[in-house]
Amino acid sequence: MSALTFSFRLCSLHGITDPVSQELTVEFLTPEGTWQPQLPTLSTPGFRLYLLSLLLCQHHYLVANAQEKGIPLAQVDGTFTVGASASWIIETIAGDFQLQLQPGAALERKEMDFLERRMKACPVSRNLPESVLKTITVNLAP
Repeated sequence: MSALTFSFRLCSLHGITDPVSQELTVEFLTPEGTWQPQLPTLSTPGFRLYLLSLLLCQHHYLVANAQEKGIPLAQVDGTFTVGASASWIIETIAGDFQLQLQPGAALERKEMDFLERRMKACPVSRNLPESVLKTITVNLAP
């Protein structure tokens, strides 16, 4: 079991005419249990920057591949949890992304499966050792 846990959440908004993320917020769950907005600077801890790059790579691949498939995103909400050993070695990654589509749009499970597969292929994720258990899910928001 992982000794260290890092949790993030994100929300991105997408327009009808421009599906690229128009607004993106990312937050980190502090050890005190509060959500802290992430605006990386030179004083952001390096390991957190690494985890943010992993999360943002996943998000980028989700949005880019949705755009490629013509999936009309309105909003993406995601949670991202990373488990690491006491020596800071990543052991598990769990991302859950909920999609809201533009009004009148529909999405089949095979399209969500496609997005999940493509997200696992983001360059930052591919550079993790094979031993890291990666779980990425994409679903429609309730």
